[in-house]
Amino acid sequence: MITQRQFSVLNAIVEDYVELGHPIGSNTIIQRHDLNVSPATIRNEMKFLEGMKLIEKTHSSSGRIPSESGFRVYAKQLLEQPLNEDSAHNLDMYGMFMEHHFDISSTLEYFARVFSNQSHYTTLVIGPDHSKATILDIRLIKVSLKHLIVVLIFDTGHVKQLHVSVQVPISDLSITKVSNFISQNYQEFLRNGQKNHIDAYRLLGFSDEETQLLLRVYLLIQQYQSSESSRVYLGGKNQLIEGLDESTVRSIQPILKYIESNQITDLIRNISEDPISIKIGSEIKSDFRDIAILTKPYQIDDNVKGYIAVIGPTAMRYQSVINLLNLIS
Repeated sequence: MITQRQFSVLNAIVEDYVELGHPIGSNTIIQRHDLNVSPATIRNEMKFLEGMKLIEKTHSSSGRIPSESGFRVYAKQLLEQPLNEDSAHNLDMYGMFMEHHFDISSTLEYFARVFSNQSHYTTLVIGPDHSKATILDIRLIKVSLKHLIVVLIFDTGHVKQLHVSVQVPISDLSITKVSNFISQNYQEFLRNGQKNHIDAYRLLGFSDEETQLLLRVYLLIQQYQSSESSRVYLGGKNQLIEGLDESTVRSIQPILKYIESNQITDLIRNISEDPISIKIGSEIKSDFRDIAILTKPYQIDDNVKGYIAVIGPTAMRYQSVINLLNLIS
C-alpha cells in the first residue's frame, strides 16, 4: 500500500517518462509538478517506490523509469477515476453503421482507422462471430455457364459470397428453381440439407443435376460455418512497425505475429474482463514485454458486438486512450 503523495510521485514519473522518453529525476519532478514538497522528500519517496519495485534505476542515468508493475498501478488508478462525459464528441458507432448503409465490414474498417488516427496507436476491432450468426436468406446467382455464387445474408448485416464451380452447365431455369427452394426453406435446408438423398429430391421434382447442386451448396455452407471466425479490422499497423528499432524489436515482434495470425481474436477475448481492461507486458502473455493493450467491448445493436483493442508501448498515453474509449457509444 502506498500513500497519496507516493501515488503523486509515481504519476509524475510515469507521465514525464511517457512525454520526455528518458529517466526522470527529482529535479524534473519539482520543476514540472506542483507537489509542494522538497527535493529531499521527493528523493525519499522515489527510494520507497524503488523498493516497492514500482520504479527502476537505469545504468546510464541517475533518474528512474517506471517498471512494468509501476505502469500497472498507474493505469489501474486511472480506471478508478470518475468519467469525464462529453456526449458532444461521442464516437457513435451506430451512426457510422447507418452512414455505411448497415455494412458491418466497411463500418468496422472505417472505425479502426478513425480510432487509430485519434489515439495515435494501433487499433484492432474484432468483428462479430459470424459462425454464431443467423442466416436470414440464401440466394444463388449465375456468373457464367459453370460458375455460381451462393449469397448468404446474416442477421448481423454481414453478406458472404461463396463460389461454386460445376462441370456441366446448369440452365437458368434450374438455378432459379434451386435458389427459390433454398430461399423458401433455408432453415430446414440448413438443418437437413444432406439427409435428403437423390430419391427424396426427385420426389420433390428435382433432376439429378439439380440435386447435386443442392448437396454441393449445403456442404459449402457447412464448411464455411465450421471454419468462419470473427474478422479482425486493423487501423494504424504502421504505428507499431515504425516503432521497430534495435531496442524494441524483441517486444514488438511477438504482438505483430499475433496480429498476423488468427490467435489475436482469442487473445483479445481472454484479456477483456471489464468495461475497459488494461493489460501490460506479461499480464497479456508470459513472453510479452514492453507492450500494453487496452480493450473495450462494443455493441452496435443486438446482433453486432465485439471488442476494440488499442495496442502500444508500456509508455503509452493511457489517460488519452481511456478518454477516447469512454467516448464510444
